[in-house]
Amino acid sequence: MKALLTGKVYRKIMTSKQDEIGIMAHFFNEVTRNLETISSDFRSHSRIKKELNVAQQIQMDLLPEKPPEIPGLEITAKTRPASEIGGDTFDFFVDDKKALMYIGDSTGHGVPAGIVMVMVDTLIETFIDMKDDIVDIIISLNKYLKPHLQTTMFMTMILLEWIPETKTINWVGAGHEYLIHVKTSENKISAIAAGGIAVGMLADNTALVKKQTFQLVENDFIVLYSDGINEAKNVNGEIYTLERLLNLIKSHVSPEVSSNDVFEAIANDVSRFMAGHPQEDDMTLMVIKQSEAKLPAPASAVSS
Repeated sequence: MKALLTGKVYRKIMTSKQDEIGIMAHFFNEVTRNLETISSDFRSHSRIKKELNVAQQIQMDLLPEKPPEIPGLEITAKTRPASEIGGDTFDFFVDDKKALMYIGDSTGHGVPAGIVMVMVDTLIETFIDMKDDIVDIIISLNKYLKPHLQTTMFMTMILLEWIPETKTINWVGAGHEYLIHVKTSENKISAIAAGGIAVGMLADNTALVKKQTFQLVENDFIVLYSDGINEAKNVNGEIYTLERLLNLIKSHVSPEVSSNDVFEAIANDVSRFMAGHPQEDDMTLMVIKQSEAKLPAPASAVSS
């Protein structure tokens, strides 16, 4: 037994006796054989666990540690996977005239969803460099992603384009959750259907990709989230719901609060609601606030 516990090879007790000693030897051999199997499985599990932890770290390194500085916007965004490998993603791309940002949610979670996430992150960065129109980006992403996915694997998305000069948001949905827009000055909150269809679901999504546009004014908020938020469950099997999320956001937004304040209010409320119930799906949340203070000064003001 000591040999087994120290990882050494155990030698069976050889006996032909049928008395108590023989029975005990047979019993000990059977127990040891089972322990050897368990020990082997444990070592295999430990190796897999270690490899998953490495993969998790690599995946987290691919996500932004924090949002970049974007003129006119204040942003807080984070993701929390349900297992070692997550299928949710988000990222930001900024140039002199605009900023692009997206949130995505792969089917399920775990390793298969994580692979889809990495594929999407790689492809979308390529197409953002190649395409000027966000509609073309989603169409191209779908075209190249679909042949490489199983029929049950796909990703819902929202891709936003922010143009600071005109304070315009252009956006495209791909079967994702509602985009939430808060007009703080009017005390009005809207849940806008993303529309479209998940990338990787159809060979050609051209007819379903539609661009939507609206203006942001100072202190407006946009909230993007994956369904791990609004479909979170508590110990009674109740679902958090979009309605609760909207009420929570509306009760917390004001000109004085930051994107991080709203983010923390949502995250804390979801945690309280779950109250110890295991997280069943990946959770990603992005809160965007329009801030005049973050807009560059006009050229005339700079020159004077």
